[in-house]
Amino acid sequence: MARKEPRYLTIYHDLEHQILTGELHPDEQLPTEFQLAKTYDVSRITSKRALTELESRDLIYRRQGSGSFVQPHKANLTSKQLLVVLPFPTNAGLGDYASGISAAANAKHYQAVTMDPKGFAQLTATEMKHKYAGLIYLPQDLYQEAEQLYLLKLEKVPVVLLDKSLPELELPVVAADNFNGGQLATNHLIQQQHHQILFYAQMEQAVLPSSVYERYFGYLQALHQAGLKPVVSIHELTTLNQLTPDDWLTYLDQHHITAIVVENDLIAIKLMNRLRAVDPTIWQRLSIVGFDNIQAASLTYPALTTIAQDFKGMGKKAVELLLNQPNQPSIVRLPVKLIKRASTKALPKIPKED
Repeated sequence: MARKEPRYLTIYHDLEHQILTGELHPDEQLPTEFQLAKTYDVSRITSKRALTELESRDLIYRRQGSGSFVQPHKANLTSKQLLVVLPFPTNAGLGDYASGISAAANAKHYQAVTMDPKGFAQLTATEMKHKYAGLIYLPQDLYQEAEQLYLLKLEKVPVVLLDKSLPELELPVVAADNFNGGQLATNHLIQQQHHQILFYAQMEQAVLPSSVYERYFGYLQALHQAGLKPVVSIHELTTLNQLTPDDWLTYLDQHHITAIVVENDLIAIKLMNRLRAVDPTIWQRLSIVGFDNIQAASLTYPALTTIAQDFKGMGKKAVELLLNQPNQPSIVRLPVKLIKRASTKALPKIPKED
């Protein structure tokens, strides 16, 4: 069952939509905290938080003793705004694209306006065209979101995608070198004498994102060059997702798996926590590598070996591509690097027989 969004976000999104669509006019007064609390049946703390979020996004301004009002944006400023859609707009710990985008936009005298996917979904292509100079978009499920992005393309709204690509859209993309990242992670484990190496992705959709496929292909390339074979096919991932922690331990033992390359740090940390809960000594015999180098990677136990992406660099490059749209769609891949930590350990070398 999908989780319900926090009540303050419901208020925020409703007012945001009314502002962006012109239903609420510049300098028009918004309902008070008390009125919003009564309308939405929430506390004043909740309604106040919604207004604070709107103010932080420069959508409203406040007057002491008078209330909240819609922030006017002059036409010449609106055309200098870049819309940035991120699933986690306020959490730099999950990949700090935003600071790179903001710095690059400011350097070109543009303003980066951040929005979450739900707010973006309420914008029409026509609204986008008139309010923003272009869009930088980090997809969650590109196959589901493709239609809205293609409609923007038809309206000639400049769009740059982050991390994931869909060739049929023919849009420029800025991503990490995911293929090389998969190779680096797998080669690191091979050098530590691991031969039974599993690639794991939490397959919630019918088709994995392009970035995950690229990491998987890098994993396959490294295994092939070492004369090794994958433990299981990528098509068996749905079965792995259904395993309980105890089932995981049995599965690892039955397949003699000593190392796992995981699609990203969040999934890796989640798996580590689940396994450690049923076997605190698991990390004495199992190595694991993530991908992203988020803040939590260095704080988990054991500290997670991972592949670092240059999120800020990708954000800067996305602005560059957006403001200098190429005639042909392009994919720009930024280098990645291996960050070695305690979650990977070398296996004892097996002496060769004479």
